[in-house]
Amino acid sequence: MQTTPQSNKMHIAVFGRRNSGKSSLINALTRQATLMVSEKPGTTTEPVFQSFEMEKVGPVIIVDTSGIDDDTDLGLFRVQKTREVMDLTDLGILIFSDESNNFKLEKEWFHELAKRNIPVIGIIAKVDDHYVDIDPLKTELNIPIVKISAKKNVNFGSLRHAIRVSAPAEFERDSIVGDLVNSGDLVVMVMPETIPAPKYRLVASQQQILRDLLDHHIIALSVTEAELPTLLMHLKDLPDLVITDSQVFDRVNEILPANVPLTTFAILMARFKGDLDTFVAGVGVIPSLKPGDKVLLSEACIHHPHNGEIDRVLVHAKLQEIAGGGLDITTSVGPEFPEHISEYKLIVHCGGCIFNRKQLMIRLMRAGEQGVPITNYGIAFAYFNGILPRVLEALQVKA
Repeated sequence: MQTTPQSNKMHIAVFGRRNSGKSSLINALTRQATLMVSEKPGTTTEPVFQSFEMEKVGPVIIVDTSGIDDDTDLGLFRVQKTREVMDLTDLGILIFSDESNNFKLEKEWFHELAKRNIPVIGIIAKVDDHYVDIDPLKTELNIPIVKISAKKNVNFGSLRHAIRVSAPAEFERDSIVGDLVNSGDLVVMVMPETIPAPKYRLVASQQQILRDLLDHHIIALSVTEAELPTLLMHLKDLPDLVITDSQVFDRVNEILPANVPLTTFAILMARFKGDLDTFVAGVGVIPSLKPGDKVLLSEACIHHPHNGEIDRVLVHAKLQEIAGGGLDITTSVGPEFPEHISEYKLIVHCGGCIFNRKQLMIRLMRAGEQGVPITNYGIAFAYFNGILPRVLEALQVKA
């Protein structure tokens, strides 16, 4: 469990009112009394992420959230943080706890989850304290509803079964690159000489792709762009695929024979985490950008830009150059993403290697709903260098 990156685990989030039993539910489900439980409403003040291994499901992240009914000034901020959790939720557990049995607030949150195509399991908690007729609710919402008591450990077997049945099988793709080459093939990974990662480490996308290659019994070699010509001379046959960094696109493209498939780490991650066809369509807007247009650069990582890094520095500069200057370019980082994006002419997103797939797909969904084209850093750089058709050919996608 601990070797699976958090971004590749299924995310199960628990939503409900203050003091509805969310933390108690998680403690009982995971069989770990790690979350603070109190009779005082509002004990959980911000989302808490907990890893555990669930039988027949695998490694998951379960998220405890603040109460959805806190209307104080600070509480509204906490509710907003809970709404942000929806964007990374693969499976929602919603506790229905309105004593009047009309469940108005819970139904509002259910519809918010449903809008994001998130499967939901309904929970009636604390059944040792009161009786609730769940049949009308099950009929109206058409979701599984389980009555539980965390205090007496009642019906958690039924809840685990409901999770196994409702868990989305497509929460992530099976492979980043293993479906593009065969076992025993040779793949060369070309890194920039200046690697934007701490000493003795690679960036997340490079680590994950290397592991995926090894898991599929594919031979992987790694060099910087300076050593690539020497490596090619030593090889008996040409590589079956070369994966490089967008920063050195142009140099690698010049070195490699035209018949060697070439793509990038960012494009592979965009394919793994999001929808490549949507990103490819979005890049077509770039030639039409003009002064005054608003562009959003969106990044999963929260960090200061390195000198010459492909995100805020190089993409920003290249877009300004193409538009003739005057673009209004802003940047969002981490979980922050504008709710209303219709004012933007284009969104350019990173590969999202630290996001789970749901998080990136929700952003694509919002862009589609508001009619805003969205593309990816790697695809944009392939376009800038005039080699987009080549780097997409290995992925069987037309530019």
